[in-house]
Amino acid sequence: MKRHKLPFSALRAFEAASRHASLSAAAKELCVTHSAVSHQIKRLEAELGVSLFQRSNRGLKISAEGLALLPILTDSFDRISNALDGLRHVATKQALQVSCTPSFATKWLVPRLADWYARPDSKRVHLVPTLDLLDLKAESIDLAIRCGLPPWQQLQHELLLPIHLVAVCSPEYAANRQLPASANEILGNNLIHADVGDHGLGEEWRQWLTGCGVECPENLPGLSFKDPALAMQAAADGLGLAIGYLELIDRDLAAGKLILACSESVAHPYSYYLVSDSDARPEPLQEEFREWIFAQLQTSAEAT
Repeated sequence: MKRHKLPFSALRAFEAASRHASLSAAAKELCVTHSAVSHQIKRLEAELGVSLFQRSNRGLKISAEGLALLPILTDSFDRISNALDGLRHVATKQALQVSCTPSFATKWLVPRLADWYARPDSKRVHLVPTLDLLDLKAESIDLAIRCGLPPWQQLQHELLLPIHLVAVCSPEYAANRQLPASANEILGNNLIHADVGDHGLGEEWRQWLTGCGVECPENLPGLSFKDPALAMQAAADGLGLAIGYLELIDRDLAAGKLILACSESVAHPYSYYLVSDSDARPEPLQEEFREWIFAQLQTSAEAT
């Protein structure tokens, strides 16, 4: 039978009546009359040339031919229903859930979101700033930006940004003190530590100093924070020298809020990655945001 001749209404009536073993229940589900369901089933039987039900005073009993047809119809209707639900979800999705570290949100993503919202018919972006490795599926996160080393279980990843460590301070701090001529002279200053997660005190300072060929003392005193964005803000407020992520502070450097205390930069072992659920089919809004992020990265690279 050709597709354009498939009796969909009759097939729906048969499938519903078979599931409920009742014409009345099928009629209620389909929002039609009892006689309409009966008519559709008889029409289908006539077209197929078989009896789909054995009728008696005790009600309906599905025939062998009906039993062969029922699971195919039920599976097909379920799959069609699920596909339509998925399309409705995409069409009605009003906000994109994006998880990222607070420092990436503050220093890179939020300052660029005005460009996203300037796009025609742009949807809202709901940011979830956290240092935790969230379960994307359980937390209904569409995309995440993580700082670390992949792979992450059940997640696909794309490299966004490498990280280079630099020593930064405010212009006011530099004006009141003689900045070090090299990394060897940095230890005489008030150091600001990020201390992210379970990292040891001053770990990023040690990475930078070691990368610059400086032998680190056992203890690195200074102010302690729990996030790179806070450490960089403390530096901008004149509290001392902090380790900055060069890729995140381009605007602060251009605006003069921060300056480089030394010219040396050291590659961080971690990078920023765009991650998503590897089991989920990408939605148009996710792909649109992904393309926008990479376009922003290209624009930033061309400006440097």
